[in-house]
Amino acid sequence: IKLRVKIELPLQQNRKIKMSENPSWAWLGLLKWTLAYTDGTTDTNPQEMSAEDKAFLEDVMKNGVINEGERMREILKELTASLDKISKTGDNDGGGADIDEEQEDRMIELLTELRDIVEQIDYAKSFVSIKGLPFLLGCASQGKSVPEGVRGACVGVVSTLSQNNPPVQQALLDLEAVRVLAEIYFDDTNGSSLKGKVVQAISCIVRGHVAAEEAFTNDNVCRMIIERGLGSGESASLRRRCLFFLRALVCSDHTSQKRVRLFEESIKSAITFVDVEQETDDDIRQSALDLLLQILLQKKSVNCIMGEKNRILAVGVPRVANLRALPDGSEEKEFYEVELETWESLIVELEKAVDVEEAEPPVLLLGGRPPDDTGANLPQ
Repeated sequence: IKLRVKIELPLQQNRKIKMSENPSWAWLGLLKWTLAYTDGTTDTNPQEMSAEDKAFLEDVMKNGVINEGERMREILKELTASLDKISKTGDNDGGGADIDEEQEDRMIELLTELRDIVEQIDYAKSFVSIKGLPFLLGCASQGKSVPEGVRGACVGVVSTLSQNNPPVQQALLDLEAVRVLAEIYFDDTNGSSLKGKVVQAISCIVRGHVAAEEAFTNDNVCRMIIERGLGSGESASLRRRCLFFLRALVCSDHTSQKRVRLFEESIKSAITFVDVEQETDDDIRQSALDLLLQILLQKKSVNCIMGEKNRILAVGVPRVANLRALPDGSEEKEFYEVELETWESLIVELEKAVDVEEAEPPVLLLGGRPPDDTGANLPQ
């Protein structure tokens, strides 16, 4: 895969991100044209059908097997028709979407069906080839015209398409999808549910793509996505997704001391989640414990956690005592068994770890001798 990552968010932290100034509905016209003149495949030479293909065709005719590729195109045509109506009647200068609840539910239903289809890699590739990605990103960005539920469904399809699918990840990076989604995320008129889906989509686009992970990590605004999502005033769903994304980046196979340190503010936020008095969501608390333990075990950089060692122990020691005191054989003790084991391991690692200013391991450079070096002084 040729890596051409484009994550450009040159904005100050205290400035609100503005929406794109490109023509609002150009993405819709692009998809309509593509659906009219292409079928999502490449040109091939006509060949006689094989016996296997004939048998499959007969089965389709006999049993009514759905052609999901054709169904995908039907879904997109129905969606473009609905959005075309919105584009002509909606008020982009402040009015709401000109669509009733029944139409909105129908569009979400179609997008949910589309998401199920593109879970298959071949259909995901076909979707990309018919310019479906600009359609999803464009629709998701229409904050004043398209209902938020429909926009969220579009973002959900982006997540499904890019999850563990490097070609689609690259196609989205080439479209600067992270920037587009970040604009949606930082728009305070959008709800927490949509923002959570945006974080999930960005996570799917970036995770596992070495260059994208590095570009995201090194961008101040991108890191703000996670930092803001871990704030105490955000919903549990958003905090859960940001915490998952943080752990994926900090504990990635491609992580480094520098990466861990760049996310120190987010890690400090995660430390507050291990306190049952401050975080009542069991999943978030367990994820935060797993993150801290993994950082200590990988030993890339532990100073951020060691700086909060006393605070963590002040929470962890009594928590371990309380969990151990639960009645043996009770459902509650069984439920908190994993948390107890994680706390015990975390406390052990905190005692073993050393709070030092770690240095990056030296890079060993091997090269030939200079031209004028005869080698006479080499050790024998």
